[in-house]
Amino acid sequence: MNKIKEIISRDNIIEAFSALPSLPVVIQKLHTLIENQNIDIKTISNVIEADPGFTARVLKLVNSPFYGLSRRVSSVGEAITILGFDAVHQLLLTTSMLNIFDSESVEPSIKDFWHHSFGVGAIAKHLISQDDKDTRNEVFICGILHDIGRLIFLKIDPDLFSWFYIKRGAATGINEEAEYYAIDHQKTGELLAEKWNFPESVVTAIGQHHSPLNTKKYQLHASAINIADILSHALAIGDSGNSFVSEFFPEAWAILGLSMNQLGERLTMALEEIDCQQETIKDLCN
Repeated sequence: MNKIKEIISRDNIIEAFSALPSLPVVIQKLHTLIENQNIDIKTISNVIEADPGFTARVLKLVNSPFYGLSRRVSSVGEAITILGFDAVHQLLLTTSMLNIFDSESVEPSIKDFWHHSFGVGAIAKHLISQDDKDTRNEVFICGILHDIGRLIFLKIDPDLFSWFYIKRGAATGINEEAEYYAIDHQKTGELLAEKWNFPESVVTAIGQHHSPLNTKKYQLHASAINIADILSHALAIGDSGNSFVSEFFPEAWAILGLSMNQLGERLTMALEEIDCQQETIKDLCN
């Protein structure tokens, strides 16, 4: 353990952060538009069209067989009208994360990790009332990023990551993680979300998704991610890189205000979205 302590240090974590590219400018601008609620198709189109790669992804999605359009769409503005802003935003965020952390150096694969993360985001979104579009969009982002701190640990040292999370064959809780790395993946993810200028609600939910009752202001966000994470593990959606399952908090479930019948209906919708979008995202990243 002494050797590990020498390798895993605050300096290593800072170095790993500094080595990460900044979040694409397009995503940062979209976040700003969301926060300011300044969302109109022309403004969003102009932001996306400034990046040829993002433009290509949006047009590839809208023209995919999944949508079955009778004619080819050639403008981002029309694509947004058809797909909706939330779908476009989620697509660009997810593919950006995949590209930033494009590595297959250890098991589980990064694709399995993102499958789990997307699953948590989709489930969390459906746990929130459809009338609350802003919160639904934010918790989706929280879900995509909730375990991203683990990828920082992977970047520091893949071999130690593999030993700690996989080869030991033991579930790793927050306390064990903090002892090993001197910081847990919640806090590391929170720091990364701050670096990338995500909204306070997203930063807080990432930093408290295993302890949703510790936050007051964004308890709904953190509770949705906590419950969605538990459900994603139970349904074996992807692989988070660790068999540890978050503690269930009855109070967090109560905050969502759902009946068991409603949960079944919401899960059905979420699973349909996960199945459809996973194939689309894989295709767009090839």
